[in-house]
Amino acid sequence: MNTDKASRLLAHIFVLALIASFIFAASGCGPFQKQQVRLPSISTEMMSTADLTREADKAWNKNDYITSELFYTRLLERKDIPVNAVLPATERLAVSSFKSGHYHEAEARLEQWKSLSDEAVNSPVWQQYYYETLIAVKNTDKLRTHLSTTMEDPFVPWDIRSTAGKNLSAMTQDVQSLAALERLYAISPSDDNKKELEQWFMSGLQNKSDDELTDLTTMIPSQARLKFPYELISFEKAIRQSSAQEYWPISWRTMTGIIQNGEIADKPFFNQILSKLESQYGIPRVGIALVLPISGRFQEYGWKVIRGAGAAQWELTKAGLDVDVQVINTEDSGWLDRLNDLPPWYTVLGGPINVKAFKELEQSGAYSDKVTFSFLAKPGNLEEGKQVWRFFSSPEDQIRSTLDLAVNDLGINKFAVLYPQERFGRQMSKIFFDMASKRGAKITGMESYPPQDFPKWGKVVGKLVRAPQKKAQNKAAGLDEDAPLPETDFGAVFIPDTWHQAQLLIPHFFFHEADTLVFLGPELWSQALNSARDVEARNLRLTVAPGAWWAASEGAVKLKEVMSKEGLGTPDFWVALGYDFIKFASKLGSFSSDWTPETVNSRIDAAQKMDFSLAPISWDDEGKASQKLFLFRPEQNGKTRVDAAIVSKTLANAKSRRAARVKAWKEKQAEFKAKK
Repeated sequence: MNTDKASRLLAHIFVLALIASFIFAASGCGPFQKQQVRLPSISTEMMSTADLTREADKAWNKNDYITSELFYTRLLERKDIPVNAVLPATERLAVSSFKSGHYHEAEARLEQWKSLSDEAVNSPVWQQYYYETLIAVKNTDKLRTHLSTTMEDPFVPWDIRSTAGKNLSAMTQDVQSLAALERLYAISPSDDNKKELEQWFMSGLQNKSDDELTDLTTMIPSQARLKFPYELISFEKAIRQSSAQEYWPISWRTMTGIIQNGEIADKPFFNQILSKLESQYGIPRVGIALVLPISGRFQEYGWKVIRGAGAAQWELTKAGLDVDVQVINTEDSGWLDRLNDLPPWYTVLGGPINVKAFKELEQSGAYSDKVTFSFLAKPGNLEEGKQVWRFFSSPEDQIRSTLDLAVNDLGINKFAVLYPQERFGRQMSKIFFDMASKRGAKITGMESYPPQDFPKWGKVVGKLVRAPQKKAQNKAAGLDEDAPLPETDFGAVFIPDTWHQAQLLIPHFFFHEADTLVFLGPELWSQALNSARDVEARNLRLTVAPGAWWAASEGAVKLKEVMSKEGLGTPDFWVALGYDFIKFASKLGSFSSDWTPETVNSRIDAAQKMDFSLAPISWDDEGKASQKLFLFRPEQNGKTRVDAAIVSKTLANAKSRRAARVKAWKEKQAEFKAKK
């Protein structure tokens, strides 16, 4: 083994031994307690250097620090000591001197150790003994300089720098001490280091008396109230005041403000502290989070929801209710992190309005921390009423409203379905089929069409209404080609497509003389009709589509008044959605972290008893929502609301016109035969 390798190995062994001795000493006498002097019985002058080394090591290994101090002192005086033995001997001599209570000698040997090795300052052993030695010799100025220098040294391991900063702050309990911690936190290289400092400082604060804590609060600079460590002093004081009922609201606001706005790295740690207190004393305020797109493709809708939410919040504030609303942009890459970092009183969540963002929310699991109401027709793969709740109309709501009209009010029990060959059309058709069947109705006709192949649509509609068969029947009966075709055996047709497509499809029915049918569509129709102009409405009077927003409804008129008074513009569906949700969510109150679906559903049962500006939503005992939608038909420039009486009268008129046409044809035929 060469000399360098032997030196490194020996140094390594000595450092391990030093650490072991330090641990051993921690369980024995105090660091500043002098050992009883026991002079060695062997004269060091008669020993060879090799023998002296062995005897020094033997004393060291026996923790006989008086003897090891003497022997290592003599060993380092020898001119023939091997070079590679100087540093290990110096290290052990420094520790032996300290253990023997010779603190000035220990200080000198520690300085010598540092001069021999650039790595001394990176050694936890050297740092600990140097720190305790300077305390023992009461060299406060030198100790403060050393700790400050070590804390600021970027080439020293963080654990040592952190310990130096903590020790520096512990020297006194004054402004200078707190400033040292503020600096230590600022130079911490990572959030994990900051979290450790926060928990360490909080642990120390918990051990302080009320008087000591009060003294610390007087040292908080006004400009640093929300910085470490000052914010945590205020936090601890708020914790202690929480048990007093009159202080709880103030304490709660202090803690939540620090978590939300302070220099906090470990928000979950402090949220947990606050949550425990909230479970004891309740939450003095309601926090509602809205996750919406306020940039990008859907930003127009997001901003409208925010306008409505703002109007509702202002109304609640005037009524004396403390409701906080926080908006998070789902188009930002870190929106889920922002959601997770919200203060714990934000227990109710509304949104998103686009499927992509909801999938991100679902995959992250963030929905489970808050009572979440989705602004979508379907809450992804989550179970409605247990994992998430719905604040939006569903496909079932849309179809239910049209079936209620057709089956319950118009007496129609046979239907046809004409759907585009794409996902939405197939899904809506299946739902319609299932819901109609449960009501005892029958689907007697079903056809699909290629959504972009317009020339084929006429034949598809003809096939659906059985025009070829009807013509064949007339021909077999000896009737002319102008003879009226028999009515279809179904009374209504469901067309799950866009309004643009529906306008092009419906005229084909009239071409084939199917002019007494009621055409049922999805909410997409009524949404498109909001901005439709120059609609050919004459042949569309039996066209019915559901919708959640009607500007002339009582609730919508009230919302319009609120918006006008506050200068917030004219409301529409999305504005009303934000307005209704904030009003509804404020009635739910706040939830503790251990909320259950049963708790939420119980609160919903009471909260749903409100005036909606949209079509009213109700929830059953299992938390599943249903919305009783309005029904509309197209007009030349938009849409108008219809009810069963209007549609029934329109249908009766259509049947009368058909009957008159048939009658006129028969009279013409009779007249023709009479002339023969």
